[in-house]
Amino acid sequence: MVGKSERSKSKKATPQKKRAIRKTVAAQSPQKAGSGPAAKMSLAPMLSVRNGAEALEFYKAAFGARELFKIAAPDGAVVAQLAFGESEFWVADESPEHLNFSPQSLGGATARMVMVVADPDAAFGHAVATGASVVAQVEDQPYGWRVGRVVDPFGHHWEIGKPLG
Repeated sequence: MVGKSERSKSKKATPQKKRAIRKTVAAQSPQKAGSGPAAKMSLAPMLSVRNGAEALEFYKAAFGARELFKIAAPDGAVVAQLAFGESEFWVADESPEHLNFSPQSLGGATARMVMVVADPDAAFGHAVATGASVVAQVEDQPYGWRVGRVVDPFGHHWEIGKPLG
C-alpha cells in the first residue's frame, strides 16, 4: 500500500507541467478574452420592468442615463443598455415566460441600485421631481455616508449618496 507521503510525492507537478497549467489558465482567463487590451470584465444589472419604453425615458430624465443600445419589439417591449457615469445597467420589459418578473409582479424588488454622486441632495431631489417616491430622505448616516433612498415608478429602489469626508 502506498503511504500518504508517497502519494503526495507522486502527484507533484513537474516544472513543465506547471508551465502548461499556467499557460492553459491564462488562455482561459476572462481578462484575456476578446481581442486585445481593451477586453475587460464587467458586471451590469438588468432591471425587469413593466412598460420598458417608459422606464427608459424615466431613467434618462431622473438620473441622466445615456442610452447605449436598444432593441424594440413590434409589441413595444424593449431591451436597452443604459449608462450613468462609468456604470452601465440594462432595462428590459418583464417576460414571465422566461421567469423575468418586475417588482410590480413580485410585490417588491429583490435588489437595490446604489448611485454614488457628488451631490446626493440634488440628485435625490431631481429623481423625486421626475416621479420617484421617497423611501428615506437624504441624511448623514453614522456609518459615514450621506444617503437617501427612492423607489422609481417601476418598483426599483435606488440609494443615492456619497461617502462623507
